[in-house]
Amino acid sequence: ALDIALVEEGLPSLGILSASLARPSLQILKLATVFLWNPIDPFKILEFVSLSVKPLADDLATAIADQMAKTPGLNGEGWNITIRRYFDELALRAANDPSIQVEEIRRQYEFWFERRRYDLSRTVPKRDPIEIFDYVRNWAFKKFDQSGGKNNSLLVLSEQAKRIVELLHALPETELTYLELERIVRTIYEPSPVVFQTCEVGHLPYVLHPSAVVGPVSDLVWWNFSQNEPVHFFSRWYEAERRFLNQKNIYPETPARENARLVWQRRRPFLNTQNRMILVVPEMVDGKAVHPHPLLGDLEAAFQNLDDITFDLGQPDDRRAFEPFFEVPEKIAIPRRRFGKPRPFLHIANPARLAKRDYETLTSLETLFYYPYQWVFKYKIRLHKSSILSVTKDARLMGNLAHRLFEKMFRQDISDWDKDRVEAWIDAEADKLLAREGAVLLMYGREPERVTFLNRMKYAAWSLVSLIQENGWKVRQTEMDLEGNFAGVPVRGIADLVLERGDEYAIVDLKWRGRARRESMIRNEEDLQLVLYAHLLSGERGCAHTAYFIIENGKMVARNDLAFKNITAVAPDAAHEQINADIRARMEATYKWRMAQIEAGKVEIRTKQTAPLLENHYNEEEDPGDIFARLEMKEEDAPFCDYKTLIKPIE
Repeated sequence: ALDIALVEEGLPSLGILSASLARPSLQILKLATVFLWNPIDPFKILEFVSLSVKPLADDLATAIADQMAKTPGLNGEGWNITIRRYFDELALRAANDPSIQVEEIRRQYEFWFERRRYDLSRTVPKRDPIEIFDYVRNWAFKKFDQSGGKNNSLLVLSEQAKRIVELLHALPETELTYLELERIVRTIYEPSPVVFQTCEVGHLPYVLHPSAVVGPVSDLVWWNFSQNEPVHFFSRWYEAERRFLNQKNIYPETPARENARLVWQRRRPFLNTQNRMILVVPEMVDGKAVHPHPLLGDLEAAFQNLDDITFDLGQPDDRRAFEPFFEVPEKIAIPRRRFGKPRPFLHIANPARLAKRDYETLTSLETLFYYPYQWVFKYKIRLHKSSILSVTKDARLMGNLAHRLFEKMFRQDISDWDKDRVEAWIDAEADKLLAREGAVLLMYGREPERVTFLNRMKYAAWSLVSLIQENGWKVRQTEMDLEGNFAGVPVRGIADLVLERGDEYAIVDLKWRGRARRESMIRNEEDLQLVLYAHLLSGERGCAHTAYFIIENGKMVARNDLAFKNITAVAPDAAHEQINADIRARMEATYKWRMAQIEAGKVEIRTKQTAPLLENHYNEEEDPGDIFARLEMKEEDAPFCDYKTLIKPIE
């Protein structure tokens, strides 16, 4: 910052080191070895494919990053679909664009993602990392040549990769551990060449450390006069270790001596400056708030008043003192703008232009009922938030993994399985599934979470299997596609688990957590998806039983115990068929009401702030009978809303 400030004022550059132009491309060196090990590190792979410069096609890297963020693993079902779809589409594009080199892109993919990997706790043959860094060296030099020799960072990358290859060849070992390989790469990577700004003739002399001021100086500017040393010191040696070293005539430095040396170093500039010293005290450095230098307190204690020689550039009077010598930036006061009150409705001038939908899903219908603005933005206007390429959170990841394990388990004939067989099946399948879709839990340090997850899965799996067996059910299908008609509109959905018992059906919706919430939904007759699932499955032939199964604690949550005995029913005496019919009737009335609003160009924006306004509006404009015939509306903000900045001010 100092050098930039001097250059801006027309003074010669000091030649102070700047950020390395090579550093971004050198990220490849420290990430390349991640492809050698099992289990994989999804965070590093995600970082690798997100690099701006990488030996992988950009569009392929984007597809891999998106898939890795959803299911952190390799060669799972979703992974294979993504890769197959990418190369199919690439072949179609290549037919019209001869510049697309399909085979080269495929070779890149196979080199990184289909190579042999080695157990992280063991060793890797030296030839494998040599092959990787030799590949990086050749690729970087080729890219440098193709750029016309303009991108010097690629040349630096090629040379650094070459140095790693030479160092690996020079080692007598034929096998390397993970830590040994990391140490070798860091040896080359850390001291990488730094690009210096050219030193110009006539520049001011400077030093980078206070203790370097070893002789008399007439005038001195101390840039960034702020605290950048540790405020406390801890001994690196135990007392017993120190006594042992002292007996060997080795005397490690004590914290007291280290602190005394630091105090001595701080004073050098003050004691050696003869005429004038200018202390520049910033509030922030590198975007972070900083504390003043410790010696500032000593100065304030030594002098009665520093105000006469202190200039705050944030104050107009102090700023004017610099105006004869510098072009001081002016502060501009930005007038406050009030957002106003959130509006309860969004009016569309031409609603007929909204895109038609071929069908609705159970999720989209629920969005339409309670938060129609989301339905319009997401399904009609098709506004989607940008994907943030980060590995999915643990709770969601474990929910996804649990669904996949249950889906695979219930494809087996579990009618005669006992507890031991269920647990053995979980043990056999879990490692394969985690490697493909949940590699985060296989990483070093994640064993407690992995063990907890597997124990929960074993308990939940046996709980559900035993409930199915004891109540005479058989598995009809997992992830069953359901289609039908609702209020004259085609509807599609996917039921997690469908059971059959003679002429009866039961639909079980698998949830990772949220038992209290599901009980509340059933009690308040808000289990809309289950009701619609039952309608789509049964049609007019009756009413399928419905329930939630909470995987985290292995509990079944249902309205009654007609389908599953020995569970705590939410409303055991309720007539579930009549309740389902009433809920469907309210859903249809709500759907017709919402669609009439939208066709009239009126989109409700329901938030915590607008809910009272909406209730007053409907009480004045509509018949109470119509209101009670519909679903009860929410009074809170929509959970997980992507459109908050569009509908109301950010609080």
